[in-house]
Amino acid sequence: MSLDFSKLGRTAATSDDQSVEKSFERELPKAGVALMRFIGYIETGRHAPKNPTYKPALNTQLIFELSHTKHLIDLDGKKVPQKFTLRLNKGMTAKSGYKKVFNMMNKALGGGHTHFFQMFGKPLLGTVYHNDNGKEGAEKRVYANLDDNGAFSFRSCEKEDELTGEMSTIPVMEQINPSQGFVWENESFDDETYVAMWDSLFIDGTRTDKDGKEVSKNWIQEVIQSNMEWEGSTLQALTEEQLDISDLETGSVNLAGAAESDPVSM
Repeated sequence: MSLDFSKLGRTAATSDDQSVEKSFERELPKAGVALMRFIGYIETGRHAPKNPTYKPALNTQLIFELSHTKHLIDLDGKKVPQKFTLRLNKGMTAKSGYKKVFNMMNKALGGGHTHFFQMFGKPLLGTVYHNDNGKEGAEKRVYANLDDNGAFSFRSCEKEDELTGEMSTIPVMEQINPSQGFVWENESFDDETYVAMWDSLFIDGTRTDKDGKEVSKNWIQEVIQSNMEWEGSTLQALTEEQLDISDLETGSVNLAGAAESDPVSM
């Protein structure tokens, strides 16, 4: 099933209007100006935070292609955009980072969007910042972010010349990877669309992790299945193998098996 995320964004917004306030080592993206296209929005369900003093939150992943020349990586001898994933807890209040990102991206892309899906494929200008965990030596870790102390850097690629007033567009490489979109338990979608979004997340194959163990590449679906609300969810009912009624009709499933092996005396 082909997914039109522009239309799906309008559908998702009927239940979740986001304009309303309410592994292996990868190369770290270089700090500085970033040309990007927004290509993915994935909700992975509600998870418990590492800090037990915080409440469980609905986790989201926003995926971008970084295509400035310093962010291109070599893949099979070809220079392609580097992917960057921004992880945010979903919150619809004005103070939440999630809402700040939506508002800033919406403004940079001309406004009028009610869901992240509607922004897929569109170009943005931003800044990659580097910060570390404050530790020294082997324990030091450097991280790449699209914000500096909570101030996100999304800007429009349309620029006005201060002297002439003329508008120009900063060119951004065309999108390479397919868009990915998934929302958790949004009641606006029919079952077929919901399952199609789920199926689009599947990653086939295995890889060897840093400990030398063979693990599945299908980490996105696995993260969603590990969320606190998976059991009893609509998605679980739609995707996990259910008992086929035809098995009962053909007698291949023996519901009386227990009684036959352990008869009850009368």
